Amino acid sequence: MDDAVSLRFEVRSGHYCGLTGKTDLQKCLIGSGFDADLVFVEQGLAPHHLRVTLLGKSIELEALAPGLSIEGNRNIAAGQSVVVPLPVVLLVGEMSIALSVQDAEPPGSTGIPRLPIGVLAMVIISSLGIGALSGTISYLGNASGSSPNSLRAEVASRTISHRADNELTEAAAQELQEEVDRAGLLDVKIGSAKGVVTAEGTVTSESVISWQKLQQSFDRRTKGTLTLVNGVLIKEEKAPSAIAVEAVWHGVQPYIVIDSEKYFVGAILADGWVVDRIEDSRVLLSRNGRIAALQY
Repeated sequence: MDDAVSLRFEVRSGHYCGLTGKTDLQKCLIGSGFDADLVFVEQGLAPHHLRVTLLGKSIELEALAPGLSIEGNRNIAAGQSVVVPLPVVLLVGEMSIALSVQDAEPPGSTGIPRLPIGVLAMVIISSLGIGALSGTISYLGNASGSSPNSLRAEVASRTISHRADNELTEAAAQELQEEVDRAGLLDVKIGSAKGVVTAEGTVTSESVISWQKLQQSFDRRTKGTLTLVNGVLIKEEKAPSAIAVEAVWHGVQPYIVIDSEKYFVGAILADGWVVDRIEDSRVLLSRNGRIAALQY
């Protein structure tokens, strides 16, 4: 999609208040689930809360869950779709989001000019104690009378800003990778690219809670200044068909019988599978942080 018609968003209230950005997706899924295009956790959103389709100067809103309304207008029931002109402010869960396109001013805007990415990065750096912002602000305040020296200063400051922004992103990615490793999520790999932190790999239904907690911790720690692009999928590994349970004992020390041999909890089976739990109708096996269910 052309950048001129990118959908821009600004969070007006809630945990992510002040966060701004844009998406080039024609259709954008918003929710708390990690497979959504825009993910907002701990804000009362359903995993798939709403879908926004950009239609030039208007959007189609499809409510996928209860708790969606247009500011000063009406509620949109789950399963209902409406087309509204832009700009517009949506009330979703515990937050409000202003949507617009191009240079249209979101309703209720304070009129504060948007900072370019380079200057925004400098603001972040300044808050961390690196005094490199004053020259950039001075230049921006006297742009009408800029000289070759000031132009060179601007280029230099933007280069420093871009490099420092990349270093902050890489540091955040490394810290998250260390947390992922400590949590035992061996199939999740964290990286950084183009100013965002990326996550790829797989988790099981047993370990997805750990990944969700790490995501929430990342959001709280960065306070919306960094974006985490989540590509982690839930994968349930199947137990090898060669493992056939012949009998199950549910006594004080439960065990299963395979090939006339007893295997207690913690025993190692074929191909590195370990007996994790013995339940009423299934045995849970684990291997490399993955869980598989063996029915009997």
